Amino acid sequence: MANKAIGHFFGAGAWFDGPVFTNPANGTVLVDTGPFIKGSYLIGIMGASSVPWVYDVEHRNGTNSANVHVQRRRPGSGNDDWNSSNKIDLDTNERIRLLLQGAITGEIQMSIFIQELAT
Repeated sequence: MANKAIGHFFGAGAWFDGPVFTNPANGTVLVDTGPFIKGSYLIGIMGASSVPWVYDVEHRNGTNSANVHVQRRRPGSGNDDWNSSNKIDLDTNERIRLLLQGAITGEIQMSIFIQELAT
């Protein structure tokens, strides 16, 4: 039996890069995709910090007033990679953002990569 494709890439992906923060405060938005169009996506997160840090990967609702889903990450100093290899469906104006939990003394920069999938 042949494998059945469950989706394929649609157009070019996008890269949302946050600035390099030095000594950011608790609650700093490290990077925000802004609103999406309704669709299915693959999401990748990459970044680095000079010290251990804690951040939340937040799937925000269409009014950016509440979280739909949250995943907390606790990487040590150095690089952090997080990939959603499964399809995630986002509704109109929903977004993904990374929110720092706790202030740090050091540098941090994060990026979000997205790839829209055809349905």
